[in-house]
Amino acid sequence: MKIAKWTTQLKPKITGFFGKMFGNNDESLPVNVADRKSAFNVQVALPGLDKKDVRIEVKNNHLVISSQKDYSKEEKNESWIRREYGYSSFSRSFRLPESADQDKIDAHMKNGILSISVGKKKGSESNIRRIAIA
Repeated sequence: MKIAKWTTQLKPKITGFFGKMFGNNDESLPVNVADRKSAFNVQVALPGLDKKDVRIEVKNNHLVISSQKDYSKEEKNESWIRREYGYSSFSRSFRLPESADQDKIDAHMKNGILSISVGKKKGSESNIRRIAIA
């Protein structure tokens, strides 16, 4: 019996503003996060997975992306039988900022890329003021 955990060689780090804002807790999945005017956009690379294998939830003000998948393969010949089993799983969560509207979350998946849009609450535009350096 073979037990394998899905991993990736790419381990990007989300640091600075997005790392603090989204409170990422697992760097095992390649993730891109963008702060747009009306929404936060999250893209996750999930090669080899289908959208039916992925679960997206909002729990305790966290966006949770997870998957559990097991598989088996069997080959038979006149004198032998070979069976292989495998299991893979992951879970990644992001703390949603106060400006995120949990009722405006959309997701779609195409070619192994999961795209999630988290809408912003009205009136939550950031007040950014540029300071001149003297």
